[in-house]
Amino acid sequence: MKVILPHYRVEFNWTEVLAEAMGGVVENHFIKGDNETYRGTHYILPIERDITAMLEDTIYKEDVLVRYTSEDASFVGLYFYDFEGNDVDLVVDNQERSLLGRLNYNFSIVDSDLELDYIINKDTKIFSICIFIKKAALKTYFKNIPNLAPLVDKIFNQNKNTIIRLDRMSTNSALLIQKFKQITYDNLFYEFHFKALVYDLLTEYLKQTTTEKIVIGKALNEDFKNILKSKVYLLSVLEGDFPGVDFLAEKVSMSSSKYKKLFAKITGSSPGIFFQSNKLYKSKELLATGQYTIGEVAAKLNYSSISYMAKRFKETYGIYPKQYQNLL
Repeated sequence: MKVILPHYRVEFNWTEVLAEAMGGVVENHFIKGDNETYRGTHYILPIERDITAMLEDTIYKEDVLVRYTSEDASFVGLYFYDFEGNDVDLVVDNQERSLLGRLNYNFSIVDSDLELDYIINKDTKIFSICIFIKKAALKTYFKNIPNLAPLVDKIFNQNKNTIIRLDRMSTNSALLIQKFKQITYDNLFYEFHFKALVYDLLTEYLKQTTTEKIVIGKALNEDFKNILKSKVYLLSVLEGDFPGVDFLAEKVSMSSSKYKKLFAKITGSSPGIFFQSNKLYKSKELLATGQYTIGEVAAKLNYSSISYMAKRFKETYGIYPKQYQNLL
């Protein structure tokens, strides 16, 4: 597997570094490449003094490990992913893998001093928007959000908090990106459209923070490893009942309170919600095969009744399982 090692910073001067690492040619704000590893375009633009953004629109011709590193801890990255074909494995600070993709995580916000590894399989098509923003600038935005203002100093205290979250982007963010993808690179106003997209995505993210609980805590490497291992374990026992927070916490040698706090911080949801959401997604997958009746799926996933599974399915996907089967 080929390894690509770009070293990035919020300042604009890393364009040449990325071009050299990817084997591309710089043309104004574009990096264009077509070699044995990939074909496609990167677009890097300073949005304002404390914000730089990068677009990636590529298809990979071989299996690749892309490792982003930075010695500058003064900024965070907001990553919006839109992949076609294979999912991509993300490894944060050499810990357990998390899947990125259309049906998995497609948004993350990560401290710049955390190492990010993207394990990309051949024929994977990637479209992503990465917004690098100085913590000082993001702190200013947070001060204007009532539920975050009292927590600002703790959120940005590196000794007390690591900024890390894997999540799903909002529906509005996904729509903004799909609309932007229709704009061609040779559009005379491409730069303005891209800047508008970045500001719109930042606005969407800040809107989300007004309703979401921010979990503060210093997540150490061992914490990442244990929580992500726990997540993998939960995905392996979807055919049973939720094992309970106390049991899960004991498996990774944490107190229940610490476990719940770190699980929410790293995965974006509570352990129970994560388990139930993935159980429902598993039910959808099984129904899509056409090999099971609704009753068989309910029994296989240990739902208390068909009606209970149907109710949860409708709450999540907007239609009942029978209606979903009829659409297949």
